[in-house]
Amino acid sequence: MRGMLPATRRASPRGRSDTGDKVSAATDQLSVCPHDTAKNLVGWFFINTYLQRRLGCGIHFDPKENFIKERDAVLSGGYRIVYANPYSAAIFKRNLGFVPVARPADVYDETVLVCAANADVPAHRPIRVSSATDKLIVHALGLTLLERMQIAQADCEFQFAGTHMAAAQAVLQGKADLGFIYNETWNGMADSTRKGLRALCETESRRAYHCFCVAPEWGDKLDRIRDILCGMHENDAGVRILQDLHFTRFVPADEQDIDAILALI
Repeated sequence: MRGMLPATRRASPRGRSDTGDKVSAATDQLSVCPHDTAKNLVGWFFINTYLQRRLGCGIHFDPKENFIKERDAVLSGGYRIVYANPYSAAIFKRNLGFVPVARPADVYDETVLVCAANADVPAHRPIRVSSATDKLIVHALGLTLLERMQIAQADCEFQFAGTHMAAAQAVLQGKADLGFIYNETWNGMADSTRKGLRALCETESRRAYHCFCVAPEWGDKLDRIRDILCGMHENDAGVRILQDLHFTRFVPADEQDIDAILALI
């Protein structure tokens, strides 16, 4: 990680990128959802360098430790491109006019409603429902699962555990009757952990996803950024970065999908 930081900052003092193209000072910023930087921080420094070289401008990337700090930083201004979780993307569109441009192909945010392996939906009320937070799309999608199961929100007592795994642990430990679990967390669980839980149902919206969004100040670069990202799988440098981030390719994002998220939250 330390070796990557100078690479993204050296271009500005020289006034040129590593390809020899003139670039502007790195006063414009990139933000990436901390859920993704936690999995592979170096890969996101690589993608920042990739964008700088092809756009011919400096972009500063300063990762944040959690999604609340990251969201607040973007809302405070100065960010021109973000890779945001669905909830944040919707807020950035509504509050700042960001436009979604690209997303990973075939990767969606969904919610799994779980109970303990030897249990079912309890008859008692209130039903204790564990969720990481009500500030992510996993919770909003989880509410649609309660409706599908004909469980009224008024009959539920929501507990916010802080992380998706902690929400699952609350069910395992008997502190909650049901849990909203992020599908990526569910699929990545150790078999020994998942055996203690039972999936009651899962959303299949295929409309919630992490995506790159561009600020209105960069409206003149929007199409170029979409083309750069959606063409990464066509060149060796792009393929290496995609493989590092465990993506196959980026595809255009649909603004109507973000509007659907706004309707949920």
